[in-house]
Amino acid sequence: MSVEGSVETTTGTEAAERPEPRRAPSIWALAGGKGGAGRSLLAANLGVQLARSGRRVVLVDLDLQGSNLHSYLGYQRLPRTLGDFAAGRVTVLSELACETTTGQLRLIGGMQRSELRDEALVFVRHVTEQFSTLSADTIIVDCGSGRSPATIAAFAESNLGILVTTPEPTALESVYLFAESYLRWCLTRALTGETLARVEAGIREAGHDPARLSFRNFMTRIAPIDAGAREAVAEVVRKTRLELVLNQVRAPAEEEIAASLGSGFRKCFGLPLRTAGIVEHDLSVLQASSKRRSLSQQYPNAAATRAIGQTALRLSSASETPRREPEEEWVDLEAIDHYRVLEVAPKASPKEVQSAYQMLKKTFDPETTHLAPVLEAQGLREMLARIEAAYRTLIFLESRATYDQQMRVYGMVEAADGDAAHATAAGAPPEAAPGAAPSDPESGPPEYDGAPPLPDPLSSAPSGEATPGSDDPGPRRVPSTGAQLRHAREARGLSLEAIAGETKVRPSHLKAIERERFADLPAPVFIRGFLREYSRCLGLPPDDVIRLYMLRYEDWRASGRLPGDPI
Repeated sequence: MSVEGSVETTTGTEAAERPEPRRAPSIWALAGGKGGAGRSLLAANLGVQLARSGRRVVLVDLDLQGSNLHSYLGYQRLPRTLGDFAAGRVTVLSELACETTTGQLRLIGGMQRSELRDEALVFVRHVTEQFSTLSADTIIVDCGSGRSPATIAAFAESNLGILVTTPEPTALESVYLFAESYLRWCLTRALTGETLARVEAGIREAGHDPARLSFRNFMTRIAPIDAGAREAVAEVVRKTRLELVLNQVRAPAEEEIAASLGSGFRKCFGLPLRTAGIVEHDLSVLQASSKRRSLSQQYPNAAATRAIGQTALRLSSASETPRREPEEEWVDLEAIDHYRVLEVAPKASPKEVQSAYQMLKKTFDPETTHLAPVLEAQGLREMLARIEAAYRTLIFLESRATYDQQMRVYGMVEAADGDAAHATAAGAPPEAAPGAAPSDPESGPPEYDGAPPLPDPLSSAPSGEATPGSDDPGPRRVPSTGAQLRHAREARGLSLEAIAGETKVRPSHLKAIERERFADLPAPVFIRGFLREYSRCLGLPPDDVIRLYMLRYEDWRASGRLPGDPI
């Protein structure tokens, strides 16, 4: 048989009749930890607003402890619910979807009785596995309150994770606790037990307790131990884009809490938390609930209705806008510049600097913070000290001008323009390059290609060990001290002036690095930048040099030695 005769052809009519691939629905999940924040009311009315805009929407009530989503849409009882799915009377999730009085909006009601025979987590997985079978553009899931594994598992299946809270202090603390539980869930999903144990062991060897580290610090310290593990965790975290809805706001001053939460998430978790909506306290909500009508239908012109409508638009835009990676800030706080610490643009006015400082001080002050359940007092004090240092530098014109000049001279920023997306400091994230082999904490400093072996000036070399310039180069290790950096430079026949001319770093600073005169060096963010350029000149791996050298710097700073004291 010829090849041409064996090929099946498709006519134009058949191709036209072939159905287009079904687009996966966007999944929005509402949670937040504390009950009474208005989560179910928001879920119902977001569904109404989206359906009115022409989207096919399915609401799913996965609150296993107190489902009442149907009440906000005018129902006293539904003909079929997830209870039928749990009992096995219905096996296809789409058969549970009930029509509502709003066109293109359907509802899958939650369980009203204790009909759950399987474990809650297993049940949630069975439900979420069938989301793709629902004929919908958007699926809105009410995950319920609390931080149970089932609640977090439902939240983790979303494209948009919507955290709902009120300005009440306990509600704000619950948001942080929920986020911490969710991120821990991501960690255990991304890493096997063996990998996680190895990473945590590496962190302990570095002198830190992994259980006491914030998620941001945890991710910062994973990089030199296992870059692959860090990327695996990041991939799981990036799946869900976090958004905030601040509900029941009674005064303009309470709106500032949204910005405070955003700062807390960036600095504690290393994650952006955008504000999708602020809904003010409105008596129309209570009146609509008592009449068992949706707020959007009963009071279409109420302030809360308009705010929820605007929130729906922002969330729709967020779900359709491609994410620009990387969004996270899993870098050492010491490695970012003062502008990023205060979260202001380089051209921010003194008034903007002052305003940002006041907000951050309140956010991290141990006396007023809502972060206390997830960040220990020592961590709060260190964060506040970094914020204070940044503020005192930027608030005074003279010190700020000097700082900006240093940033430009040493190439810490690409430009001094007022770009809101301030460039990352050149000495910042000590992240492994894509494809780089992860470091092994038990094998000592990694090998490198370039200079001959570097003797450790703090210990005498055994007889027979190779020395700089010998024929047998022996094992090659990354320099970890100033003296080793000097040996590497001299082995290449380079002078300090030549390095300075190439890197634009002052010879006095290069000399201070080699002699470990730490007191003569500027802030750590600049030291990292100097080391990065110095390493590149010598053909050394910059991230490894920075990591090892800064360990000595941190030991010196923690010891409280005087400038002339040896390490």
